[in-house]
Amino acid sequence: MNNSQLSKLTSPYGEWLEDTIEGKWVYHVTTPHLLLQAAGYLKHVNGKSGSTSVFYRGQHCLYGGSLKPSLYRGISAVGTANKKNTELNNYLKECAKQGKILKHVPNYAWEPLLQHYGIRTRWIDLVDNVWVALWFACHTVHATGKRGEFFHFEQRRTSSSEFAYIVLVKTEYVPQNKQPGFYSGKSTELIDLRIATPSFFLRPHAQHGLLARAKGVNNQSVIDYKDMIAGVLRVNMYDALKWLGDGHLLTTHVLFPPPVYDFGYCDLLEFAPLPEKKSLGAIHHVGA
Repeated sequence: MNNSQLSKLTSPYGEWLEDTIEGKWVYHVTTPHLLLQAAGYLKHVNGKSGSTSVFYRGQHCLYGGSLKPSLYRGISAVGTANKKNTELNNYLKECAKQGKILKHVPNYAWEPLLQHYGIRTRWIDLVDNVWVALWFACHTVHATGKRGEFFHFEQRRTSSSEFAYIVLVKTEYVPQNKQPGFYSGKSTELIDLRIATPSFFLRPHAQHGLLARAKGVNNQSVIDYKDMIAGVLRVNMYDALKWLGDGHLLTTHVLFPPPVYDFGYCDLLEFAPLPEKKSLGAIHHVGA
């Protein structure tokens, strides 16, 4: 990603450089003000046309520049991807039979909503808040259980060689008539769950959550969404944790509201069917 528009941004508090750990070009920032400026810069230059926008994804590494949705991780063949698609579509049909959990959710938001709560799908999780993205970049998720359904987050260590990365993802941003919160173009689709689903599904609102996916051509799945990456911001872990501080709004308890507060999550835990294939995961149980 050495052709990112971030390379044009100049500041005494940042530098466009090649990350020696990841081998990718990143924009390294040293102040919270530049973090906001750099994130806003790409959102501005890509959004001026009114047909594209940029959102954020916090990561502890760059995975070689890959950006795969959870359904396609570990595979490289289109044929295998198509098989995964069939398994997922069958599961969505089973969910549709459980009228209670998706009763007030439009069908175009079913798959991304289930992704947000743990099912492995063709969508990737994004946020529209750079501080939330930074929080995810500073925490490691640990999963246990036969389907990796039991989740908890731990703060990463702060050695001098540790970095937090925010991947800036570009999507087409063309509203679709009669489908609130759904944006689509020739090559990408985006769902804003804060608009597309009712707020008794609280987690998307807590995280400023959206989801995106690349659209295939001639019914061929896109396995890696790396072409959607518009740039990467890098922050020293020590700086990132200092900027985030100890505010209660940036804790697991708030970003992943328990089912006693997130009524939609409560319904999913109680009524969502278990996928026939373990590879599709399950609704996550998130612990403190």
